[in-house]
Amino acid sequence: MISRVPGQRVPARQVLVVGGGITGLTAGYRLAVDHPEIDVTVLEASNRPGGYLRTGPLDDPMLDGLPIDAGADAFLVRVPWALDLCVELGIDTELVSPSARKASLWLDDALWPIPSPNVLGVPLDPETVAPGLLAPADLERLAGDGVPDVPIGGTLDRALGTSGDLSVGAVIRACVGDRVFERLVDPLLGGINAGRADDLSCAVMAPQLLAPARSTEGLLAGLRRTAAVADPAAPVFNSPAAGMERIVEALVAVLGDRLRTGSPVTRLDRAPDGDTSDRQVAGWVATTASGTYRADAVVLAVPAHVAATLVAPHSDDAGEVLTGWRHASVALATVAFDRADLEVPADQSGFLVGRATNQESSPLMTACSFAGSKWAHLDHPERTVLRVSCGRIDDKRPAGLTDDELVAALLADLATTLGVEAPPTAVRLERFPDSLVQYPVGHIDRITALDGLLADATPGLLVAGTVRNGVGIPACIRSGTEAAEAAVAAATR
Repeated sequence: MISRVPGQRVPARQVLVVGGGITGLTAGYRLAVDHPEIDVTVLEASNRPGGYLRTGPLDDPMLDGLPIDAGADAFLVRVPWALDLCVELGIDTELVSPSARKASLWLDDALWPIPSPNVLGVPLDPETVAPGLLAPADLERLAGDGVPDVPIGGTLDRALGTSGDLSVGAVIRACVGDRVFERLVDPLLGGINAGRADDLSCAVMAPQLLAPARSTEGLLAGLRRTAAVADPAAPVFNSPAAGMERIVEALVAVLGDRLRTGSPVTRLDRAPDGDTSDRQVAGWVATTASGTYRADAVVLAVPAHVAATLVAPHSDDAGEVLTGWRHASVALATVAFDRADLEVPADQSGFLVGRATNQESSPLMTACSFAGSKWAHLDHPERTVLRVSCGRIDDKRPAGLTDDELVAALLADLATTLGVEAPPTAVRLERFPDSLVQYPVGHIDRITALDGLLADATPGLLVAGTVRNGVGIPACIRSGTEAAEAAVAAATR
């Protein structure tokens, strides 16, 4: 308990947020709005906030400043955190949803329609599967209830941690077979975070699969029952018409001078001992090139390997855990063509590229989004705009290419898949090194262990961001929100 002279003002508690991506901005926003009694400062290393949320025009006068995202271009609506934040920020009236809801898959040197309805690539109706995409035995299995070969909850669950986690591959292969997983699920889920779905935690990447897969009714029966009560017309994704950076702008407007850009934190130290009864000494001191910041609690909303460098001097064990996650590097090329040279289907949002057996001879690209078909406000009468992704955890080819070489390789892939050989009118390439966390089986247990190590060795020091709950925008917003509340508890203990 803090003792003080009657009438003496107790200095405000101070919380420092390191990192000004969507997680850090959300944490700072929640502290500023929900806890005005706390002084919060957000330190961003670069000269612009927002992290991987970037929006801007292509260098093509014909496109006249059309805002096209250079990173994530939407957020998932079925989980609440991103949509709720947009409502609170007053920008929900600016949200749009994709106009094209069909997509395709590049497999066996051809484009195949992705069956619909599906859940994370698993078809709910075998009648919607294009002839030749799957074998008759696969279709027969998809017509059933999806009861696993080996009961999930028995043999498959032995020797697991307290979370009872399994890989996405283990669940799907057991319930609907190898080919459904390899040809439909892995390209979709593996494409989301550039990983191998055989290695990814189902509890993190596809938690909605675990309960029906473990139930006696079977995976497909459970998914069909859920789909039957869902609104098929409800949007799956939303995005501000001005681009995803609009969310960043709205958060920055609230934070004001609480946000400091160009302020990388080079070290964290415990504050020197002193008389804490009047709060003159806080628990942590962060050092930047421009000075130091004292704080009662610190939220590290930075990539895990960056957090590790700040945590390790105070806890070798926590630092080791933070360096244990693998990260995939990806790149995104935004390419514009004259519409006379390339016309894409208006009802198609784009296509995914399946994993080939021979990687060296396979396309470099992992996905291609048709911006104008997907988003009505980006449909241009004279231009066709594509967003072409590449990079996987097990494909290092993009990292070994210069920017010009990478663009040339992706243009060659577009010639192969879409038949376009005309030169583009504009190209923008963004690289995101070590950006996508790979969530192994037991990831939730690892996070629990990390939190315990931090609580014991570094009270008041919290780790947030994609390393916790997933790579999506809603998961980051959730992490920032939860970190803000944890920081308040730590700062006021």
